[in-house]
Amino acid sequence: MNIQQGIRSLMLHRLRTFLSMLGVLFGVMAVIAMLSIGEGAKRETLSQIEQLGMNTITVRQNELAEDQRAKALEQKSRGLSKNDIEILKEHVPHLNALAALKVVEGFISATSKDVSPEILAVSPSYKEIKGFGLAEGRFLSALDVERKNQVCVLGSDVSKSLGKNGHISQMLRIDNIQFQIVGVLKNKHWKQGKSAALTTRNLNKSVFIPLGIEMGLPRMAKKEALSEIILQMDHSDHLSKTGQVVKRIMEKTHAGVEDYQIVIPEELLNQAYRTQYTFNFVLGSIAAVSLLVGGIGIMNIMLATVSERTREIGIRRAVGANKRHIAVQFLTEAMLLTLGGALLGILLGIIFSYSISYFAGWTTVVTQWSLLLSLGMSMLVGIASGFYPAVKAASMHPITALRHD
Repeated sequence: MNIQQGIRSLMLHRLRTFLSMLGVLFGVMAVIAMLSIGEGAKRETLSQIEQLGMNTITVRQNELAEDQRAKALEQKSRGLSKNDIEILKEHVPHLNALAALKVVEGFISATSKDVSPEILAVSPSYKEIKGFGLAEGRFLSALDVERKNQVCVLGSDVSKSLGKNGHISQMLRIDNIQFQIVGVLKNKHWKQGKSAALTTRNLNKSVFIPLGIEMGLPRMAKKEALSEIILQMDHSDHLSKTGQVVKRIMEKTHAGVEDYQIVIPEELLNQAYRTQYTFNFVLGSIAAVSLLVGGIGIMNIMLATVSERTREIGIRRAVGANKRHIAVQFLTEAMLLTLGGALLGILLGIIFSYSISYFAGWTTVVTQWSLLLSLGMSMLVGIASGFYPAVKAASMHPITALRHD
């Protein structure tokens, strides 16, 4: 009964009702859009960190400026080396596997079709750590490294680009040295990292050769430094303590020269969660202000409505309505205004969120809890904004109200 009466009262002034709803509408839309942007950023960061491997520690070679390189040479630090591998293997506890990687400079050609993938010289354990599958053939073996076999494994995109020449038993030429294709990887999901720490290689666009054989290529003859050393722990619980061990070892073996970077995905994840919490709090606060402004608008309109309907209030009191009936009536109207704005705001918020994703290329995720939160916040705003006008209407004396013109 109160709802039907409230709807009838609001429909008498359609334009004013619609304008009153706009504040809540845009507030709810802002809440949903901002939370969806925050959730999208969170999931994208998590996806990028998972690509690194949640139970791994990666030591990366840092590019040094000329003065830094000269200082490093004075300290006899020549970047990541095979010596680092041996020391880490010997002293790092809870080590499940260790792999080394070097980015190779070289030009690839296969028959008449030229391609430009990333060439990576890796140790055989790289496959185990990264967990990728094979579509054809096999991966590099310890025997390939030991005998310096001129063999290679192709990423799925490289294989496709080479057509019939991108399968096992075919030959691939790297800087005029022929390599036999012994394997092709399955396609692996990859997403570009937003920061240097989160950067991962697109294995689909890579060619893998045995670590050590790259030294026979003209442009790599004097480049001994490794690009990465990846350590896989037997359990992610050991990452934090093991990370400290790795840091101490690297500081000692490199004489304090920071020509490397240690990346621990678990620490990045914790940092991402802290940053995301702050980000969501700031965005939510901004959106809440929008809702508050909408609530103030509704309170203003309801106060004007109470003033306009003073005589109506007096007549209702005269025919038997008590203070509670009057208060409930005006509170119901405020809630209906807020609910209408909230529902339209949710619809537009969802549309706006997906529009951001489509036009701006940002990842946005509309979650169920964000919809419930925005609806709950708008209802609280409705109650708060309608409470004072409802109390004011209920407190009017019937005789005074009836005398009002």
